[in-house]
Amino acid sequence: MGEDEPGLLLYEPYYGLSDKPFSLSTDPRFLFKSPSHTPVFKDVLAGIRRREGLVVLTGEIGMGKTTLCRSVLGALDRKAFSAFVPDPFVTREDLLKILLVEFGVIAVDDLVRGRLRGASRAELSYPLYEFLRSLEPRGAFAVLLLDEAQNLPVPLLEEIRILSDLEGARRLLQVVLIGQPELSIALRLPHMRQVRQRVTTQCELQPLTCEGVHGYVGHRLTVAGATADRVQFTGDALDLVFDASGGVPRVINRLCDRTLQRGHAARAATIGPDLVRGAIDDLQLGAALAPAAEPDGAAVPPAAPRPDRPPISHRQRATPEDRGETPRTSRTRAAAAAALVVLGVLSGMTMGVYWVWAGPLLTQRASVPAVKRPSARIGAPLPPVLPSAIDPNDVRIVPAEPNEEPAEETAP
Repeated sequence: MGEDEPGLLLYEPYYGLSDKPFSLSTDPRFLFKSPSHTPVFKDVLAGIRRREGLVVLTGEIGMGKTTLCRSVLGALDRKAFSAFVPDPFVTREDLLKILLVEFGVIAVDDLVRGRLRGASRAELSYPLYEFLRSLEPRGAFAVLLLDEAQNLPVPLLEEIRILSDLEGARRLLQVVLIGQPELSIALRLPHMRQVRQRVTTQCELQPLTCEGVHGYVGHRLTVAGATADRVQFTGDALDLVFDASGGVPRVINRLCDRTLQRGHAARAATIGPDLVRGAIDDLQLGAALAPAAEPDGAAVPPAAPRPDRPPISHRQRATPEDRGETPRTSRTRAAAAAALVVLGVLSGMTMGVYWVWAGPLLTQRASVPAVKRPSARIGAPLPPVLPSAIDPNDVRIVPAEPNEEPAEETAP
């Protein structure tokens, strides 16, 4: 196979690679069981084997959730029938059709031109239930993986709940919900309590550490057939890959793929920081490595280098946009800030209207109307005062003696 054969990446044959080491496809062979991925892998595998309830796996975009789940399916025995649904925007009838086809119950022609064309939900449910019940005597079971589950509509979640409740001696269909962190938030909503109560295993994938990036790149090169004498990344180059990607596997794949293209153009077997910086510029990830500046314009001194490696300039973690992620956190903060601004404006307008109405009432003097009393006029003159019949000057009052007996009364 020649180097310049069209349709292939040129650096693959040049570096002696038998496969694409940094492809964006979800190939379970390239799953790197890092310290953050290994516990999640074991928990998901154990949750499926127990068949006790729903399994929920969350993580940011590009964290390798789908690759991990496909690797888990590969670790199951042959008695496990699996179906992977990547589209969350399907109807309940479409979901049943996908399960019937993936489990091998019916053929696609039966849905397109056969007896099940235009079948109702009940007509699709019966053959699926019969198939699931037929697995129990053979000790087999079925697994359903739903990707992007944070976008699942409520009717489809209700169908999933019904399917997950099908059981004989043990549960017949094990459901795994795969989604972004918004899935965990959605499960806490009031109308999701029936689904949330059936979750027995919940895991979250975290970004790779710097040491994890070193192992991740080496693992993928080894799986693709690389040898140390044909291609090798230096420690400084991998540190720079970590800084630019933030430990997100999908961004690491893009960056390393572009770096190897530059290395092939330069005919370099050793991949150093200069080649990585060129790939960062090609992918427009340079903002992640730009030195920060203080408010007065002075540049912030670079962070202290790692003791076991020479210093690398521009050591700063990538932003979510540079890592190819959807900036949900930034949008959430912006929405919260906008909501606060709107509430502040509405509060200010409310207080303004209140003072416009209540201000005059509080500052104006109360005016009490004058009360006009009626004139006291006497309609008729008063009669003259009659003279007294007793002359007060001729009456003498003599106090009685204490020991004397009262005088006898005389006749008038």
